[in-house]
Amino acid sequence: MVTVAAKELKNRLGKYLKLVRAGQAVRIIDQAGTIGCIFPSVSPETDEQGSRLLSKGRVRLGTGERIRPKQVTLKPGLSTTAMTAEDRG
Repeated sequence: MVTVAAKELKNRLGKYLKLVRAGQAVRIIDQAGTIGCIFPSVSPETDEQGSRLLSKGRVRLGTGERIRPKQVTLKPGLSTTAMTAEDRG
């Protein structure tokens, strides 16, 4: 299992996802210790450990749907630069 700091994972996510696709597990850590792990995809229903975690509620299956951010329309008025300057004033 490869161990990586959270900041390193954020900066080089593609590199670590390639490792996971190749079958390698990745442990994510920070100053407080282990945050979590990324494991290669297997079906929790057929994998013994995955089945246990699923039955205990420790993992859940994804829906397969992509989360799309909500589109925001800004109201006319001050620009963000002007609002920031006003707050700092």
